Amino acid sequence: MITAPVGGEAEDGVDVGRSRARAVALAAGAAGAVVVLAGCGSAAHPLPPGGASSSSSSPTPRATFAWPDPALTVVTTPRGVRPPLDLTWATPGSLQDQIAQEEGISLEEAARIVQDQELVGVFTYDVQERFRDALSTSHAGDESSQGRPWVAFTGTVPPEVVTMAEQLPFPIELRGGALVSSHRNGVIIDAATTAFAADLGVAEQGLVLGGHFDSTTGVVTIDYSTDPLTRRPDAGTEDAVIAAAQGALGWDAPLSVDVQADDRDPTTTNAATWFLPEGFVPDPAATRVEVLVVEQGCTGGRGAEGNTAPPEVEVTGTQVRIAVSTYIRKGAQGCPNHPAAPLVVDLGQQLGNRELVDVHGRIDDGAGEGMHLGGPVQVPAAG
Repeated sequence: MITAPVGGEAEDGVDVGRSRARAVALAAGAAGAVVVLAGCGSAAHPLPPGGASSSSSSPTPRATFAWPDPALTVVTTPRGVRPPLDLTWATPGSLQDQIAQEEGISLEEAARIVQDQELVGVFTYDVQERFRDALSTSHAGDESSQGRPWVAFTGTVPPEVVTMAEQLPFPIELRGGALVSSHRNGVIIDAATTAFAADLGVAEQGLVLGGHFDSTTGVVTIDYSTDPLTRRPDAGTEDAVIAAAQGALGWDAPLSVDVQADDRDPTTTNAATWFLPEGFVPDPAATRVEVLVVEQGCTGGRGAEGNTAPPEVEVTGTQVRIAVSTYIRKGAQGCPNHPAAPLVVDLGQQLGNRELVDVHGRIDDGAGEGMHLGGPVQVPAAG
């Protein structure tokens, strides 16, 4: 099983072709879980074990809340049978094909990974429908679970859930003891980010780059930009965030805050790669060439359009060497797709019989051939 968390991590840039396949696979395999776990339900949250705590009590430090608890974890015995493998969608350039290349496995094994993740997504959706106030979050598997997918619950794992999970054709971990259920995640993070911006005296838009609430441990994470600020968040800011999140929860859960500043210069650039349109025929008299730029890292589906720095061009006797870069993006970026962006490059003189070379081409390791760039492309020489 792929071991990235549900929803995926931001790509690290260098291995973008492979990491993108991993992120997309995870999103596809756990689509049902992602949808329901990100929802903002309106049902009242149940009281924690032992009843509600006093509203005047101080938040308990994160270190006092240990999770997961091995004593509350059930590893199921699989009793189900995998359905027949459908390779209809396992075509060149498909999700299954990208996973196969990334993991160095066969196309059939990659298709099985996607199928298993879909089964976990359906299972999690069914559990959410029946145990809304107990389900905390789900995960595609990590080192602590030996790669097995896992689902977290408040309190102990409901016996009915164990029976449901055993119908899967592979083992899954059911972990009890999570801090809160997830059905109010959206309301919690909205309250937290709003309080964060209000304490700093600025509008949330342009400040908060991303927010996340870990319902298993009660950690509120806020990514923010330092650009609009006259002061940094302090202990009072964290207190305001915790109070707002507890208010959204309806009880004084032992929450903690993790704020992460992005104070990079927005004019900082990362190397990008470029391709040529399919059927491109060089014109020796041309003084300009249109290329298709692919940004390294997730772009929230926007691609590199409008985010490309002026290209650098070096003309030699035999080559036209083009280096393209894109500006950094602050905050988490999703990977629903990764379209290429057209860019006209001024060569400064006629192309002649020179070879077009992508200076940064090797960082993509030929990934453009297996990516959805809006159509087939030609891969230029790299170096």
